[in-house]
Amino acid sequence: MKVWQATEHDVDDIVRMSRDFYSTTTYCGYADFDEDTVRRLAETLASEHVMLIAELDGRVVGMVGLFVVPFLFNGARRMAHEVVWYVDPGAQGAGAGKALLEAIEPACRAKGADGIFMIHLSNSPPQAAEIYQRMGYAHSETVYVRTL
Repeated sequence: MKVWQATEHDVDDIVRMSRDFYSTTTYCGYADFDEDTVRRLAETLASEHVMLIAELDGRVVGMVGLFVVPFLFNGARRMAHEVVWYVDPGAQGAGAGKALLEAIEPACRAKGADGIFMIHLSNSPPQAAEIYQRMGYAHSETVYVRTL
């Protein structure tokens, strides 16, 4: 398993995986997937924040992206906020998800983060929360959404 910080050369793979990821979330009920928006997001994450790519047997199979920004209640601290963590269903169980999670801590630290917020979607597999807890993450909040 190979994991690296994404570059502009990885943006097409990020957009492809983002399309697959988006279709499995409740987000797709709020708005259509917009490739231009996601392309800009991928470019920003790759160039300024944390956007890691996982490759297995020469094929890109996963990604995790996080914004590193000042903490809302104390600007002297910086926190990494997950935007996406995705592994192609055909590659799940091969270690890509774990490799990505293990790589985010040093990547976020290198970008100046003091902590990491990971998301557990309402339709995320239960084992995702278990993985977070095993890795030392603590449950912090639950978010509710209403479309206007």
